[in-house]
Amino acid sequence: MQRRPLILFLVLAASLIPFRTAPQSLQRARSENLQMCLEGFSECNVKRLSTAEQQAVKQFIEDRNFEECLDGSADCDETKLNAREKPEIARASRDLSLQNCLDGFGNCKPGLLTDDERREVAQAAHFRNWRNCLEGLGDCDRTQLNPQERQEVATADYDHNLQNCLEGTDPCDQTKLSDADQVEVARATQDRDLQDCLNGSGNCARKFLGVEGQSDVANAGQDRVLPD
Repeated sequence: MQRRPLILFLVLAASLIPFRTAPQSLQRARSENLQMCLEGFSECNVKRLSTAEQQAVKQFIEDRNFEECLDGSADCDETKLNAREKPEIARASRDLSLQNCLDGFGNCKPGLLTDDERREVAQAAHFRNWRNCLEGLGDCDRTQLNPQERQEVATADYDHNLQNCLEGTDPCDQTKLSDADQVEVARATQDRDLQDCLNGSGNCARKFLGVEGQSDVANAGQDRVLPD
């Protein structure tokens, strides 16, 4: 908006001119009162404002309310909007509601949507559900997926499970892995356990080690107890 610089100029001009000959304490008191009025505090004494200051404060408060309405703030008072501002706020409110609907946020007003916008919102909701299913995060309704998406999600589930098993983290269900992947997981488990045993970690479980691994661990243990 273009009114704000003019308002601040009027406030500044109206505040400074009377202060040229006034005592500094009086100037500070009037300045503080003006600030209280601009910020809408109850301590504001309107009677101490000049006519120009009163007009500037009134315009400032109206502009601030308009901005709060534009932002969808709970502090917005639509009854204080003028005839020009009301259509702008209605349009902004509608745009905000559409964005909330597209993003799946709670402050969505479906009654304000056109048929095309409803289709866009439905598509956005479908995509969001599909993405949640793929990532294994958030709400996932697999009944809403088409056959191709179900296959993609099944593949993603398999890959997530395999990665967990390879890294030794939960959840891991080795019964869902192919024979080849189970071999890879067993090798990864053995390598991880060998490293733990070589490092003297409490996570060492020698039962997963082969003959060669047992020998390596035994030699490493001797090296740790022998003096340099």
